[in-house]
Amino acid sequence: MQWILLFEENSQNKEKEAYFTDYEICSEVRIPGVLEYGDGSMLCGLLSETDKDGLYSYTIRIKHIQKEYVFDKEKYTKEGYYFQDGLIGELIAIFSVYFQARFFLKSTISGQLTPTSLQMKYSEPFRYIRPKKIVNHEMFTNQNRNWAYEDGLKVFLDKLRKIDQKYHQGIIQAFYWYSESVKEAGIDPELFYIKMVSCIEALLDFIDFPEDNLNEKMLKLLENSEFESNEKQEIKSWLKHRKVQQRFLAFIEKYSSGFFRGGNRKAKHCFIKKEELADFLKKIYSARSGYLHSGKPMYISSDMSGKGSEKWDQDPSLGMSADRRSFGGNEKLPRTRWFERLGNHCLISFIDSLVSRKSTSPPQNHQIS
Repeated sequence: MQWILLFEENSQNKEKEAYFTDYEICSEVRIPGVLEYGDGSMLCGLLSETDKDGLYSYTIRIKHIQKEYVFDKEKYTKEGYYFQDGLIGELIAIFSVYFQARFFLKSTISGQLTPTSLQMKYSEPFRYIRPKKIVNHEMFTNQNRNWAYEDGLKVFLDKLRKIDQKYHQGIIQAFYWYSESVKEAGIDPELFYIKMVSCIEALLDFIDFPEDNLNEKMLKLLENSEFESNEKQEIKSWLKHRKVQQRFLAFIEKYSSGFFRGGNRKAKHCFIKKEELADFLKKIYSARSGYLHSGKPMYISSDMSGKGSEKWDQDPSLGMSADRRSFGGNEKLPRTRWFERLGNHCLISFIDSLVSRKSTSPPQNHQIS
């Protein structure tokens, strides 16, 4: 990841001249404290209280070492690391997952103000619609968050630095889709589901899944077949993506450990039990595929505002009729809050599982660009 490479370059070149880039980001939640990380490579803290939209602004200062970069063609491959939103996009995605909150980039300030140069501020336009807090009351209220907790964000960033590079592309794409999906909370629940499924799919290559021998047989047949090259590629693509729904279920079932809690609850029919997980995941995946491939609308549980209902996993309805269409209770998807919390839990559990394999290893020296 770009932020890891930059921080390591900073630590290895402490005596060289440095310059800084300041980023302004914003969120609905107030996070106090100041984060200092990577021997001064990053500072982050509250910049201003709420604006007219109810957003708090934060400033992130990133340290750069004056360095002349030489393009090394051998380091760049089709399978190499790439993230479309750059270093600040990586950090915003990481903050979103860790704090379970929504963040937006407002502006970038680069350069230095000197007698011969100016600082340049670039506004970063973003779409913002204020959501109703009942959509996800934990996400849109000020919880126990702080930039500076010793056992908090710093520890999480340290964990990410310990992870083998082969996981970086999948992890940052999963984090990106999580941060993008929660931006749809209270705005477009169907897009929320599409993006949150993509968040999990970004990590499916890392799940151990029992394969049958059909792939091996088909690849052997292709070697001596008369298929055209484009036809072979199409078959290989199909082989790669077959059983993706089963892998999707397997990933969540594995990393959802600890998510479900027992105990006595009122309105038990509005909560999803652990033994019901697979059925709901199948409905989610099928609804997402139907929406993408045939434009089929989703039937999603509504957000309730009654006392105690803010924590419900689904609404109590058994079906719905609208226009001339009826939806059965077996088609109903959970509230977006439930799937957001489940997705976040699985991401954190996946990171913890990777770190536990290398719990005694120091942060790596990364050589890729």
